[in-house]
Amino acid sequence: MAHIRPASVKDAPALLEILKQYIETPITLEYALPSAEEMEKKIASVSEQYPFIVIENEQGIVGYAYAKGDPEKSGLSWNAELVAFIKLNQRGHHYGTGVMSVLMDILRLQNVRNVYSYVTEGNPRSDSLHRKLGFTYCGVLHKTGYKNGRWLDVELLEKRLCDEDFREEPQAFVKASELDKTAVDRILENANHELD
Repeated sequence: MAHIRPASVKDAPALLEILKQYIETPITLEYALPSAEEMEKKIASVSEQYPFIVIENEQGIVGYAYAKGDPEKSGLSWNAELVAFIKLNQRGHHYGTGVMSVLMDILRLQNVRNVYSYVTEGNPRSDSLHRKLGFTYCGVLHKTGYKNGRWLDVELLEKRLCDEDFREEPQAFVKASELDKTAVDRILENANHELD
């Protein structure tokens, strides 16, 4: 049975094992695997501002996802980019759908209005997952990524998280570390019930 929970710095080694499966592929445009210390710092710093979650089953952690943005640019604080990785041998169990849905529900609590994802060409699973979750095509960055000896297009997908008409001033962005823990726990509980 799968379970989604917030990531902790102790999860860094397991997350690196998952990322390692993708590092040679164009699915991520990272060239090298970060160190355990770098991953720990990433988990801690992202978790201060945005949700960073893992999904685990009887085999341990089988995937992770997080949101990121640029809180330094106040005028963009209502937007976030989503990132997710699932172990290759665990794909097909709707784990990606689960973690992405949880991220978006938590981001709504943070008053985020729009989410984005970058999908490198040659990644039909990710493209399909995003379409299933209601993302729409926003544009393509032609030949913008370079990996494994070739230039790659990167597609930009977007999803609006609110039904507002954008005529009113938005509510302030709320850091993940300042969210009502009960509300976040309720989101996780509902998601884990769906995974049963």
